[in-house]
Amino acid sequence: KSTDKEFMKNVGSVLDLVLPIEPNVRVSNNNINIIWLSPNEWLIETPNVETHKVLKLLKSILNPQKTAITDVSFNRTVLRLKGDDVFTLLSKYLVINLEEVLKTNYSVVQTIFIKIPILLIRNNKDNETISIDIHLNRSHAKYVYKLLIDGCKILNI
Repeated sequence: KSTDKEFMKNVGSVLDLVLPIEPNVRVSNNNINIIWLSPNEWLIETPNVETHKVLKLLKSILNPQKTAITDVSFNRTVLRLKGDDVFTLLSKYLVINLEEVLKTNYSVVQTIFIKIPILLIRNNKDNETISIDIHLNRSHAKYVYKLLIDGCKILNI
């Protein structure tokens, strides 16, 4: 829990970041992203070469009676969409105003993409081309990819 000061301190010391405690927020440093998923759940993204090291450090420092650490690397796929028409394309499949919920750099939102739970992360600065990462279960990746390609053809983008 984010109210557990020892937990927060230990995670911060391992990751060199403070866990976000507000909804729809991502914090990052050069190598690690921490994404708020719920009041007591976070997704930690690391470069592949560091994943095992980070997992081992977290498991060694955190109380196993109070925490659970799960490696979801092999279950997740990330599709990156980049371009001026990203919000237009995604609006074909979502009932959420992306320009509002992803208005700040590194904003995060969990939503449904045609019955598929996804996590959207904006990862561009204000003066850069819009870039959105779609995190989803690996089993849905091909289906979502094909829908996005079809959407591009329909919208001529």
